[in-house]
Amino acid sequence: MEHYAAFLGGLIGLVFFADQFVKGSSIVAKVYRIPPVIIGVVLLGFGTSLPESLVSIAAAQAGDLDIGAGNILGSNVANLTLVMAAAVMFTRISIPPKILRKEGLLTLAASIALAIVLVNELISRLEGLLLLGGGILTLLYIVRGKSEELTIEVEEDPSKAPVEFVRIGLGLLGTVVGAYFTVKGADGLAESWGITGGFVGFLLIAIGTSLPELVTTASCAKRGETEMIIGNLFGSNIFNSLLVGGLMGVVGPGSIEDSNLTGRGVGFMLLVTFLLLGLALFRKKLHKSEGIILIVLYVVAVAFLGMNSAT
Repeated sequence: MEHYAAFLGGLIGLVFFADQFVKGSSIVAKVYRIPPVIIGVVLLGFGTSLPESLVSIAAAQAGDLDIGAGNILGSNVANLTLVMAAAVMFTRISIPPKILRKEGLLTLAASIALAIVLVNELISRLEGLLLLGGGILTLLYIVRGKSEELTIEVEEDPSKAPVEFVRIGLGLLGTVVGAYFTVKGADGLAESWGITGGFVGFLLIAIGTSLPELVTTASCAKRGETEMIIGNLFGSNIFNSLLVGGLMGVVGPGSIEDSNLTGRGVGFMLLVTFLLLGLALFRKKLHKSEGIILIVLYVVAVAFLGMNSAT
């Protein structure tokens, strides 16, 4: 019972405090007149990937790379299937050619880079540094490309800063503690259920850590901001693959014991990425029918991984 409490409590705390961290950081950034492009690309991208980052780092520190890698792969798959499907249930989604050529191809490249590392069932500190470096360069490239698009300056009352700094600190602390208990609970669940930590990471943890993306996507869909939906999901997967994967390798390099994860898990991540880009290229707009296809694909992915997840 304590494993369930640790996992659920940790996951709820993880998502809640990550949201507080992002909100506080956004207000402080506006107080100090940080350019909107930095707030939009860096803060939103980092903030929605903060749960994945801290869970994977905590797992790496605990020597359980299976949970960390499962979380990254599962989050990437969930973002482009479940979260995207949720969006098309609200509104039709079109992916403009400029986003497809830039963020779409960067997402594919980041996924391939992560796949190359994981298929060897081993992630070294050097590989982690290479992924991390690639993530930083990609982030700078995206920011530079959007700097001319976002020029509106939004200011906040400077008196809000002290309170928001406290909010940021508590949010970060709460997210770290939530990540610790999420990993601890996941370890216990995997052992008690007789399944691999990688599968727990791919399914349970990944769905939980993808909640920020789901909330952001639903909000954008209701307002009809379809480009922001695509940017958020593509950006999140780039962050996950390069920055989170890189940090995991730097903090806790080692072997990934779940070969099912590095085989089928990696394969499904690439399949989902290729499929979504293909749908965007040839169908132009994603409707509810494509959303159903994405949901079915996620269910198939989980079923195939679950078939060989027993320890």
